[in-house]
Amino acid sequence: MTVSPSVAPAAERLADLTRIDGVSASLSEKAMTRSYTVMVCLVVLTALAVLTAMYFARPVLLPLTMAVVLSLVMRPAVTALRSYGVPNVVGASVLFALLLGAGVVAVTTLRAPAQAVLAQVPMTLDSVTDRLQGYLKPLKDLQSAGVEMDEITKSPGERDPLPVRLEQPALSGEMLNTTGEYVAGVTITLALWYFLLVSGDRFLEKTVTLAPTFRGKREVVATVREIEARIGRYLGAITLVNAGLGVAIGLGLWVIDFPNPLLWGVIAALLNYLPFAGLAIGTALMAVTGIATFESLPHALLAPLIYLVANAIEANLVTPMLLGRSIDLNPVVILLAALLGGWLWGVVGMFLAVPLLIIARVICESVESLHPVAVYLAR
Repeated sequence: MTVSPSVAPAAERLADLTRIDGVSASLSEKAMTRSYTVMVCLVVLTALAVLTAMYFARPVLLPLTMAVVLSLVMRPAVTALRSYGVPNVVGASVLFALLLGAGVVAVTTLRAPAQAVLAQVPMTLDSVTDRLQGYLKPLKDLQSAGVEMDEITKSPGERDPLPVRLEQPALSGEMLNTTGEYVAGVTITLALWYFLLVSGDRFLEKTVTLAPTFRGKREVVATVREIEARIGRYLGAITLVNAGLGVAIGLGLWVIDFPNPLLWGVIAALLNYLPFAGLAIGTALMAVTGIATFESLPHALLAPLIYLVANAIEANLVTPMLLGRSIDLNPVVILLAALLGGWLWGVVGMFLAVPLLIIARVICESVESLHPVAVYLAR
């Protein structure tokens, strides 16, 4: 079969165009892959830079973040007082005085029991060690038999290694440094919180002026008000829940004749502000104190059992019923945020994990391009 002379050049041109399109598509795909790789690397490097800055700047960022969260909680109260003609300075001063007064009353009430518990810590640890040695005596006997067999089979040339002693820094110096850092952090937080309350909506008004359109201004105000509402609802509900949890645990410990049930109820309430870690710490403290207090192991384990049961009821029934779906966050995200916050900023960082996640979720819900992030943050 012969091809017409007019058709052959057209076929060749079509083949050339096909090859060119294939090469262009391949180059375009490679360019897109390279661009995506560069973008991912930039995001990772930016995240690492931000985390590094947050870690080294924690003496400033931690009090500032805590003050902002507290101001978001208390600002509706100042606004309500202002609607009755009370100036921001007076309203903020009243709330500040109430907070300090509550703190002074709590410290005064719990100081004596706390000092008694701290004074008994060495005796408690010794008692726990003795009790655990008694519980584990069968295992130690088995281990001793294994050591004797090793000594019998050891060659004469083998020698025990030389002991190594590590010099530890003085505990008193570390405690003084830590106490000084906490006092400075609390002072800065309270000062920033007070001035943020006094300023009222001044920073919000300045932020609104930066929005180019009326719709953007309205969205900024709506987002900030939603953050205030959700943060206030969360901390208010969780404070009420923690108070009830502390009362329930304190009563349960009083029934089993656990020492200082009032103090341990307050400790349980405070630990419940820490996601996941509070439960682990509280259970361990209850177990150690129970073993040191009671002769019988089943009796000693009643305290951590009461603690676990009360926390299970709170986490699965009470808290979801009070908070609702608007603050229903992904547990995996909460765990990761608590771990990251604890690594960056310690105990306070773990406390701030959930409020910061709530703020992030509201912002992501308000910005259309960030809706996928809000989906991952929700349960």
